[in-house]
Amino acid sequence: MIDAETANAGTVSEAAIRQALTDYLQSQTFRRSPKLAAFLSFIVEEELAGRGDAIKAYTIATRALNRSPSFDPANDPSVRVEAGRLRRALEEAQNQEGAAWPVRIVVPVGGYRPIFEPRSGTAAPERPEPVPVRPETASPPEPTPEPAPIFDTRGQAIIAGLLTAILLLLAVQVGLKLHGLYGSATRPVPADDGRHR
Repeated sequence: MIDAETANAGTVSEAAIRQALTDYLQSQTFRRSPKLAAFLSFIVEEELAGRGDAIKAYTIATRALNRSPSFDPANDPSVRVEAGRLRRALEEAQNQEGAAWPVRIVVPVGGYRPIFEPRSGTAAPERPEPVPVRPETASPPEPTPEPAPIFDTRGQAIIAGLLTAILLLLAVQVGLKLHGLYGSATRPVPADDGRHR
């Protein structure tokens, strides 16, 4: 398998990579998902800055996905899940809008470093001048960002669930004890008929 450093060594100019990033980010696929856009921007910028070997799950989580510094990639697969979503989004954008894009961005399975593949036989397309948007045809509002998770890790969620179950069991036990105490006070006392002496 070709690593990102070998694949990216001098084959595509920085300007072409930045234009490719812009193309992907302006695609419908990435406009729908600010989280994936942030993920892609982060890994491309880190690669261009020469820090590609430092692109790890922890740095992606804390610097691109706004996770807390207590993020533990060993117990939380969220970066791997988002990387899978990113790979699918890159393919979707490429298939839907990127037929004429001169550079393809790929994130190989098993890592997070991007690879920039020049497409043979494609010239940079003429970019049309932007058309002013009239108020009645303005684009829809940006989607609301996803709410922050209540728990930082799956382990925290499991602990909270176990504590909830324990509290529920304690409440049931207290209820049964109270029923036993007050239930016996309301029972009728058998009449003493004198037979048991």
